[in-house]
Amino acid sequence: MTLSLLLLAVLTLPGSVGLADTGAGELGAVRQDLDALKSEMETMKKQLGEVQKLLSQRAAQPAPADRGPVTISVGDGPALGSADAPITIVEFSDYQCPFCRKHFTDTFPALKTGYIETGKVRYFFRDFPLDSIHPDARKAAEAAHCAGEQGKYWEMHDTMFTNQDALKPNNLRAFAGDMQLDLDAFNACLESGKYAKAVETDRAAGSAADVTGTPGFFIGKTKKDDTIVATAIKGAQPAAAFSQVIDRLLEEKAP
Repeated sequence: MTLSLLLLAVLTLPGSVGLADTGAGELGAVRQDLDALKSEMETMKKQLGEVQKLLSQRAAQPAPADRGPVTISVGDGPALGSADAPITIVEFSDYQCPFCRKHFTDTFPALKTGYIETGKVRYFFRDFPLDSIHPDARKAAEAAHCAGEQGKYWEMHDTMFTNQDALKPNNLRAFAGDMQLDLDAFNACLESGKYAKAVETDRAAGSAADVTGTPGFFIGKTKKDDTIVATAIKGAQPAAAFSQVIDRLLEEKAP
């Protein structure tokens, strides 16, 4: 809807006044309302365009399924769960990706309570920012690592997925303040790009493992070194899709 159509709609509402009868103050208020509507519509248009790009990306990928074994490093980043857990999951993710948020809200809680907290799975999170469509994702990934220096990596991880539409640097600093982090240390870390190389290392590892979109997952038996021979799962799948692979691996006897 164009601005002129919005104006016409406002002026033709029952009980609305004509322009000739409208004072300067009222006209100013109408313009502010129209500007706000226009801004909201532009935001919605941008979000719809992003979703369309992601859906096209998904359509070009094969259906989520076992692709056969993939050898991948777990990296040296943050992990949840016991180091002695028999199964390892590696997630490649993007803080601005709506499908990653869907995994965080719909699937991850079941994995956490059913497998991570019960000692069956160790869960690694690796960064895979999609820079072309998610310009704030890379700096958000760095912010999580900066928070991790003060023991709050997962708190920042959760906060950013919960507030996915607010990941500008000022928002990240506000999140750090809400977590009662040392803001001077956090800001210095974020502004210096201290973890830029670590984020890029994750992204390169994901690309080498044929990750082309997010989220991407690798599930395999835990080994003594930092690699797993894993089954790949693409996209925001239900918890049952993960349980099927995890339970099968748990049932397999050790060689």
